[in-house]
Amino acid sequence: MSSPNEFNLTTRIVCGRNAAAQIGDIAASLNVKKVQIVTDKGVSGSGILDNILSPLKAAGISAEVFDEVEYNPTVETIDRAAGRFANENFDGVIAVGGGSPMDVGKCVAVLANNPGSASDYLGVDLVKNDGRVCICVPTTAGTAAEITDVAVMNDPEKKLKGGIRSPQIAPTVALLDPVLTLTLPPGPTRDSGLDALTHAIESYISVNSWRVTDTMNLRAIEQIGRYLRTAVHNGSDIDAREGMLTASLMAGLGFHNTKLCLVHAITIPFGGIHNMPHGVSNAIVLPHAMRFLLPGAVSKYVDIAVALGENVEGLSDREAAELAVEAVEQLSRDVDLHEGLSNYGVKEQELPEIAESVEGNFMVPLSPRVAKAKDILGICKAAL
Repeated sequence: MSSPNEFNLTTRIVCGRNAAAQIGDIAASLNVKKVQIVTDKGVSGSGILDNILSPLKAAGISAEVFDEVEYNPTVETIDRAAGRFANENFDGVIAVGGGSPMDVGKCVAVLANNPGSASDYLGVDLVKNDGRVCICVPTTAGTAAEITDVAVMNDPEKKLKGGIRSPQIAPTVALLDPVLTLTLPPGPTRDSGLDALTHAIESYISVNSWRVTDTMNLRAIEQIGRYLRTAVHNGSDIDAREGMLTASLMAGLGFHNTKLCLVHAITIPFGGIHNMPHGVSNAIVLPHAMRFLLPGAVSKYVDIAVALGENVEGLSDREAAELAVEAVEQLSRDVDLHEGLSNYGVKEQELPEIAESVEGNFMVPLSPRVAKAKDILGICKAAL
């Protein structure tokens, strides 16, 4: 007898154009009086923070900015931000940016009520106490870190990329405002959008998927197919930006409950060893992993092909399923993704060891076709 399905969400979601104007009222309703804003140099230098600081000031909430987050945040950066949080007696965190600032902000909120370093909590369900108030405001449409119960970080000395997974690390509030994504350059728009596509596809074909997550993921795939090209090439199109932000959210709601599959299992080492941007590595590996996984999820691949606009009339299921891979490759080309892993320093001679390590990742058996080390090696070689 199979176990019943569950759908869990800890985070309150506020979503809409100009929703950032409400952040002062939201923070005040949570009894926050002094916040640490966690972000990166790109966001702090773009003017986006004015949309956050002004309503906070109007609500009588003081704020200080920590903008030292890198695109693959390290344990040291998280601990430094957490130390500043403690020293300045903040009572809440507002994380603004892509997945990296949001993951750091989530960790800072947890470390405020749990002793030690972020490295002490790498793993599953190791956090004991609820964190402080954490409001996440994404400026990219891809990671869905604003609603998930995991935060990812690098340990450069160990060349290790790991994560804290715990219900306590999920943000208090996710505030999604597509206006804040309008100035995101084409490259990060592409990479984050293809990251969202990877989330939606992996969650849709996961062995943990069920009707509720299927509905969200398939709709996310459809919207990414409809809006990503426009968002990349005409970034001022608010409809495209809003479509991508909601698609990323829906994919996040899906994989938050199903977890992910082979692509993410493969790409984690590349972030740790070569400091590769997460969205880029996923986008590069996705079609190659899809090709391997196809025999285990033929009917779902047909759905993916249709969601991405392919005409499957008159085709066998197998033929239609192959169009899903082709559609993903075409979308990647249309948004100017032409790179392979080798462009980021990945060498063929290191792939066998990586493949062996990936084989034991918990996400591999969540895939519709379980990969062995030799299969993973073949996927990685194809992605070079």
